[in-house]
Amino acid sequence: MEYSKLELPAGEGQLIVVYVNTDSGQPIDVGAIGNQLAADSAERLAAGWKLRSVATAPMRQMGTAGNVLFQSGGQYATQVAWLAVYARD
Repeated sequence: MEYSKLELPAGEGQLIVVYVNTDSGQPIDVGAIGNQLAADSAERLAAGWKLRSVATAPMRQMGTAGNVLFQSGGQYATQVAWLAVYARD
């Protein structure tokens, strides 16, 4: 799964990173984007950054969390963004 990553400085010692999957019209592969986020977090930890928070943000009409993460229900989501907040102590 392809995704883009946008880094947004949020003040001294803080960083917001937005991970967005490429909308291919296929179901969201939560495991793939989760693996990418985990690998990126491990690299950042080695550089002194700690993951503080992760949230899912809608990129399309998505409905409930079950629709998004498990592709169940009446709505079909094909694009999602995860926001990760990193901090340095």
